[in-house]
Amino acid sequence: MRTKHEKYLLELTALPTATGREQSVIAWVERWARRRKTVDLSRDRFGNLLLKRIGARSRKPIFFTAHMDHPAFVVVEQLGPRSLIAEFRGGVDDPYFVGSRVRLHSGEQDSRPGRVTRLDPPTKPGTDKRVLIELTKPADAKPGDILTWHLPAPRITRSRLRAPACDDLAGVAAAIAAFEQLNKIHSKQTAPDPPSSSGSPGSPDVRVLLTRAEEVGFIGAIAACKSGIIPKAARLVALETSKTFPDSPIGAGPIVRVGDRTSSFDPDLTYRISQIAQHIQQQDPAFHWQRKLMPGGTCEATAFQTLGFTATCLCLPLGNYHNMNADTASIDSEIISLSDYHSLIRLLIQVGRSLDDRAASPPLKDRLDRLFAQRRSLLR
Repeated sequence: MRTKHEKYLLELTALPTATGREQSVIAWVERWARRRKTVDLSRDRFGNLLLKRIGARSRKPIFFTAHMDHPAFVVVEQLGPRSLIAEFRGGVDDPYFVGSRVRLHSGEQDSRPGRVTRLDPPTKPGTDKRVLIELTKPADAKPGDILTWHLPAPRITRSRLRAPACDDLAGVAAAIAAFEQLNKIHSKQTAPDPPSSSGSPGSPDVRVLLTRAEEVGFIGAIAACKSGIIPKAARLVALETSKTFPDSPIGAGPIVRVGDRTSSFDPDLTYRISQIAQHIQQQDPAFHWQRKLMPGGTCEATAFQTLGFTATCLCLPLGNYHNMNADTASIDSEIISLSDYHSLIRLLIQVGRSLDDRAASPPLKDRLDRLFAQRRSLLR
């Protein structure tokens, strides 16, 4: 399975994608789903994708969520055979633009290289930076075409992946890999799922929600909350690649993220997933994980939580966040640890199997009630 999961990772992190222009990723997911007879793929009216096991039923499904876009350029206008105006959708600091190399992806043409020659700030709130791009060769570009940074194809070197877009296509790969494994576990059972409130241990109702337009303020996640695609009682586990810090290093394991720059996440869901991770480590000391507040940005769990859903986040420590290499002050490939990626998939599979098992994943309230029963005599 590790080979297959790495294949998903390498394929997805190579795809050109931008906020509102996630078609390449959507097409990859559609091809994956068509090859699996037990998987139902649907979408809401905003284009967010939902993967669900056919026949799964529960009031409280578990959702693994990830977003399909990455900071990139979108063509606004072609000024001449080699000159384009494009807007940049996402968060990259101004000094990284002028002089940096880009690549145009337009229809069936081979990608065309170019360079950013001018940067204009947003003209009003709710709009994006615009750039002037000069291509090295003439090209027929259309409004809506994507330009990405000109970076090498994904490659694995010394147990690390360097890729144009780990954020959040590595999260998409991990969500699909874990979902696939959980479906295989279910397929070994012959009895149909009984109607239940939250699924049964070992045969859970786990779904995958893949959202659009995260990089400009998790617009797809907000839309999913409003579209009705998420049951009100669902538990959402957002998957992210989050900027690494000295106390959250790459290679030290996936992170149970207790909060982001803006908010903290559901305490009970976060606690229960932490208990599952701790149990895996007790059984296998080679398994590593971290529990951290990751303040490098704001993730979709904040949107889900604020709009009335139970949510937390698991993330991979990410180097060169949004392709910004602070050491060289230049655009560079993003970096994650391969062992962190495989451990995240392992943790997600166990979350799917154990989250509704009170023995394996006791609610935080149970612990508090037990403590009170043990020590209430001190209050006499």
